[in-house]
Amino acid sequence: MPRLSVQEIDQALKGLRSWRFENGELVKEFKFADFDSSIRFLNMVQPVADSLDHHPDLCVYYNRVIVHLTTHDEGGVTDLDLKLAQKLDELEKMIH
Repeated sequence: MPRLSVQEIDQALKGLRSWRFENGELVKEFKFADFDSSIRFLNMVQPVADSLDHHPDLCVYYNRVIVHLTTHDEGGVTDLDLKLAQKLDELEKMIH
């Protein structure tokens, strides 16, 4: 899966909620009501990531989960990262 250009990424970001492109990765901070909600989100992420065989880098704080997406084999963002970003946005709706 080829790496996307900055222009392609910028265009794709218009269809995603609150994702940004920084340091060669897609990044989003998901905010939740409490720690329990953050962990429920993580538990929902795992099977989706496994189904795509594409796993995000995650940082968990009390009521926040910061997600970093990149395709390491390609050295940047690919369509697979965009697909996972869309699915994570869908999961977020299920927590709120």
